[in-house]
Amino acid sequence: MTSVETNAPCPACGSTELSPFHQMKGIPALSCTIWDSVEEAKSCPQGDIELSLCQTCGLLVNTAFDPNLLHYDESYKASLHHSPLFTRYATGLATDLVDRYDLHEKLVAEIGCGKGDFLKMLVDQGNNRGIGFDPSYEIDPDEAPDDRLTFVKEFYTEAHLDFAPDLVIARQLLEHVEEPLEFMKGLRRTLGDRHDTIVVFEVPNALDMLQRADLWDVIYEHPIYFTPLALKRLLRSAGFDVHRVRPAFEGLFLIIEASPGAEAPANLEPVGHLLENDVAKFAAAYTDRVQKWRHRLDEIKAQGKRAVLWGSGARGDTFLNALRIHEEIPMVVDLNPNKWGKHMAGTGQPIHSPQDLKDHPPDLVVIANEIYLQEISASLSDMGIDAEILVA
Repeated sequence: MTSVETNAPCPACGSTELSPFHQMKGIPALSCTIWDSVEEAKSCPQGDIELSLCQTCGLLVNTAFDPNLLHYDESYKASLHHSPLFTRYATGLATDLVDRYDLHEKLVAEIGCGKGDFLKMLVDQGNNRGIGFDPSYEIDPDEAPDDRLTFVKEFYTEAHLDFAPDLVIARQLLEHVEEPLEFMKGLRRTLGDRHDTIVVFEVPNALDMLQRADLWDVIYEHPIYFTPLALKRLLRSAGFDVHRVRPAFEGLFLIIEASPGAEAPANLEPVGHLLENDVAKFAAAYTDRVQKWRHRLDEIKAQGKRAVLWGSGARGDTFLNALRIHEEIPMVVDLNPNKWGKHMAGTGQPIHSPQDLKDHPPDLVVIANEIYLQEISASLSDMGIDAEILVA
């Protein structure tokens, strides 16, 4: 793989040795933002993705990323908690953290808490107090107020953490941070000599993405993608003692647990070369998959088959936009009622309840994340729909 000297250094280690391997053009900047009309959806902000491998720390970097295209608000719907499968995973993670770190009647802080679902789990399971930070947070009018919970509808900054939390957690946040090393150094400064504070980060698993050719996991909102090597190195470089790094949710995620430690180690060995085969295979798989799906879409259109996409999240949106899919798959269904009646970013498909399929059963149901295959298959069976399921 050819290494290219770039003007923009790696945001995790400062290296300028970045090797490009994957490009996507005209991808919605906010894949989980839903739109009121087809026109708004099709004219949403879009950008390019140019992934490169950092030869020094193993981070994957979108060198074409433009933060000015992003604006997070209430219309950004990234929660996966409407899926029973995902809810079981999140509940198990909360239980594990509460039990192993004795989080009972303690103070927990979540950076990038979304709608607060996971923070509420941590608070309920250990009778804890919780504070969450997220500009997209919105109050659920159907839930009773809980004085154990505080939500700050802002991006987290160092100034916010002027208290002594027992746990600081951030799930699916760090891959959105354009300058992760500065972010982690800021958190380390804020925690000071509170060496007992546990710090937990959950991120998409870039190594799993590469090795399984999980092509639709590449979204514009992520300027960076963490392999296990890159994630561990980042926290160590910021002055944290890493306790463990492990895959989770059937390998789709990485979880790292750490605590404030001594000064960062110097002269860490380069690790990017260890990933060169993986990124090469990913790039080849993308070209092959796109060609096969273009052929399949032509067949669907020629045969007049009715196809729908199940899942309006980030992967589904990337799939639709990477292939510029419109009339071939004219409809999307999702379990989240907050999305019904809205439209997909970029391609504009309307989002419906799965129950709407009963009136006009599809011939084909396309899913962009194989992990939900069994759950979706069971839902279709419960509705009496005998459709072929295709994994994108």
